[in-house]
Amino acid sequence: MSGLTGLYYLNNSGHRWVVYQDGKKEKITLETKSGELVTRSVNYYEQWGNWATANISYKGKRINVFMDTLLED
Repeated sequence: MSGLTGLYYLNNSGHRWVVYQDGKKEKITLETKSGELVTRSVNYYEQWGNWATANISYKGKRINVFMDTLLED
């Protein structure tokens, strides 16, 4: 059995969702201002107007980021 795969909504309005691939949450790679690449699991995605933000854990805090966000060092 490969576990969960696909998109799952976290609320009734559909503005928060999570994506699983083979039982694990999807990961994204972002760049810091110094050029270092940081890979994090996405806690959930959230609709923000016509876009979506990813909620990740970074430096002990949960933050919402766009896919092109430069993270602080």
